[in-house]
Amino acid sequence: MVKSSTPIWVLLFSFLFGFEKPKFLLVAIIGVMVMGVVLTVEGETKFDMTGFSLVLIASIVSGLRWSMTQLLLKHENMGISNPIATLYYLSPIMFITMLTLSLIFEHPFDQFQQSKHFDSFSHIVESFGLMSIGGFLAFAMTLAELYLIKSTSTITLSVAGISKEIVVIVLAVLIYGDVLTSKNLLGLTISIIGIVSYNYYKISKEPEKGQYQMIPLHATTASSSTPTPLRNLRD
Repeated sequence: MVKSSTPIWVLLFSFLFGFEKPKFLLVAIIGVMVMGVVLTVEGETKFDMTGFSLVLIASIVSGLRWSMTQLLLKHENMGISNPIATLYYLSPIMFITMLTLSLIFEHPFDQFQQSKHFDSFSHIVESFGLMSIGGFLAFAMTLAELYLIKSTSTITLSVAGISKEIVVIVLAVLIYGDVLTSKNLLGLTISIIGIVSYNYYKISKEPEKGQYQMIPLHATTASSSTPTPLRNLRD
């Protein structure tokens, strides 16, 4: 439920970095979606302050991370405006950081010796095969997220993340037979309403179609002192 607050932090950092202008309607739409997600995943009754603090910090840092990523992608002068180039430079840092933390806190080599998933050659091949598939899907998802941020904004990415959560919940019901309470269904409906409202908000902000755009009829030359003829073409 705390992790569901990520879109709020994304919105706050978007205001802070100047990606979006503060508007009550946008804040209300994001708030509706977050409330819907909270109702959808509601049901946790055991509270732990350490876990709450860690998840809250993760949500805040996640919002900051995507805002910083948008800052890199939107500014050509920083040299890594291409999503693939951004992933190329960021991936080694993320890999080293995660590997270091894993070695300190998780002791993976001890886990390998004790796990039944690595007790035979066939299990090792199967485990690494599944991890490779998961790694490829994660790579494709991250690359798609970067392209989405470059083309739109981090707020649109957070809305897409909520859409992903809804798809995951629906698949869990259809495939694994998970049961949703009336409160969960209400949250699912509210989330969908929020997503539709956000799409309508973005469409209403688009410039009207059919505007004219000035394009040159002839190529300019260095010796030419006359202005280049222009004409209007409908977009």
